[in-house]
Amino acid sequence: MTAIDYIRNKGFDHKMQKNQIVLRTCPFCGDTGNHFFMDQTEGIFFCHKCNEQGNLITLQKHLGDYRGDGYHGYSSRPAPPQSGGCVKPAFSTPKKFTILDEQETIAFHDRLLTDQAALRYVTDTRGISMEAVKHFKIGLKIARDGGRWLAIPHYTGGKLINVKYRSLPPAKKAFRRIEGCKSIMLNTDILDATEVPDTVFLCEGEPDAITLWSKGIRNVIGTTTGAGSFDPEWVDRLKDVKKIIICYDNDKKADGTNPGQIGSREVARRLGYDRCFNVLLPEGQDINDFFQTRNGGGHDEFSRMVDEARRFDVAGVMSFQECLDTWEAGLGKIETKGLMTGFSGLDKLMAGGMKPGELLVLGAPPKIGKSTFALQIVTYNALRGNPALFFCLEMPMQEVTEKIVQCHTHTDSKKLQIDGKSEIERTKIDFRGTPLYLGYCHQKPDIEGIIETLKAAIRRYGLKLLVFDHLHYLCRSVTHQTQEISLAVQAFKFLATELETPIILIAQPRKIQEGKIMGAMDLKDSSSIYSDCDHLIILHRDRMTGLNGGDVTEDMETQERSFSPVTLCRVEASRYGAGGETLLYYHGEYSRFDALGGRP
Repeated sequence: MTAIDYIRNKGFDHKMQKNQIVLRTCPFCGDTGNHFFMDQTEGIFFCHKCNEQGNLITLQKHLGDYRGDGYHGYSSRPAPPQSGGCVKPAFSTPKKFTILDEQETIAFHDRLLTDQAALRYVTDTRGISMEAVKHFKIGLKIARDGGRWLAIPHYTGGKLINVKYRSLPPAKKAFRRIEGCKSIMLNTDILDATEVPDTVFLCEGEPDAITLWSKGIRNVIGTTTGAGSFDPEWVDRLKDVKKIIICYDNDKKADGTNPGQIGSREVARRLGYDRCFNVLLPEGQDINDFFQTRNGGGHDEFSRMVDEARRFDVAGVMSFQECLDTWEAGLGKIETKGLMTGFSGLDKLMAGGMKPGELLVLGAPPKIGKSTFALQIVTYNALRGNPALFFCLEMPMQEVTEKIVQCHTHTDSKKLQIDGKSEIERTKIDFRGTPLYLGYCHQKPDIEGIIETLKAAIRRYGLKLLVFDHLHYLCRSVTHQTQEISLAVQAFKFLATELETPIILIAQPRKIQEGKIMGAMDLKDSSSIYSDCDHLIILHRDRMTGLNGGDVTEDMETQERSFSPVTLCRVEASRYGAGGETLLYYHGEYSRFDALGGRP
């Protein structure tokens, strides 16, 4: 099948330019400016907007039409929703991964097969079959200091991608990996088969996955970066699996936390609660421990636990007995804090920050700094490792990026425009690897498309916070504005609850009297905005007098009109508190808010 045949079969909107296919919408970034060019025969493509490049197979893999067995057909999977926009990392840099020499890994494997002590540890002590040792090419590395390490290579498509090392007893348990290599899941070749398994077992780590493989469960995959991490690409890899049985550790700590079960629930949130089932192992055990404590048996007991595995509780849905148990367990304990905003006064007013599932509405008159305020909260969290998204319908991405640089480096906009290379470079360095994402939409959005895009972004990137700017730009119906606003607010609230993610929704007020501080009923077009949200945050700045000493009027020149930098931040009475007020200081020259007492 040629590239032009594939594009026509997919039904993509396109035109021909000499021997190039020009797609109206880029399948990767969603841009609708005819920037995606593809050779009609060879299939080599390049997007002049997002710089994505590759060939026909690259595109087919991205759209789920390539199975790795020579199949070049097409599916009914539609193109990315044009009305839902696109989400991308804010400061993405091309990743260059270390390329490994497989010969060393093969040598490690050969050494293990001839080292009886190490081999007995793997097969007898850990219960891993010789078939599994050979299939996964497990090896033995002797370090320069004499330390002995099991080598577990990570392959995909027959290509060595990474190697994980585990210390051998009597040394203290430790793990190492080769720096600069890409992180992939173990045994992912089962996802490239002609028929992807309907059910996949997902284990916390390579030894557990190899243990299940040894017990005859071949549709198993192992994570390789710990319970608290799950790469966005892994979410994509598992998209076609109908049922995922999560077999994470049940490792309750002295402080009462259980990293394995916390990690399993987070994975289920991202993969979809509807298709994830949790196998609850005996307390303190992982998969390998479970089978070793049963002297090579345990098959029937494990099968029973799999049969009894249940879906994770969806946020907002619990049995009454579970509610009683949860309430009883929480008696006398301090309420868990949510995400902080970076403004201590505001966090106190919201009883400890933004909680999972909460919908916060941010309102203020135009030009007060709503977007700047929300963007600052997003970057504050991203810099602390909390994946966060700022989705903006109104500002171009270049302007959003400029505001981030201004705020972070305390630099005037004019200086950045003249010579901001050093500030940009500093921001790139400080934000390198930071889970900050920006979203945008190049054509008229609709509520359904936006919600689906946001849902996909939350799952793919594991978002802990989401800002949408803004509600009234999304809902612009001429005849049914109030109804559309009401439905949109409900959709955002349901999204926050379903995926346990706090969402800040920026909203505009109706026209209010000059100098008046807006209230809950001043939100434009619908009273349901206030009734459906968990917190309403209002920003207010007094208008200052003109340069000539008189009151500012609408017909004055722009440079004669301004607002006081002193900003009132008010939290209206919410579901969980009486609300209150705190004062901030707005640095308009570099788009930043600070606590009033902490301004430079």
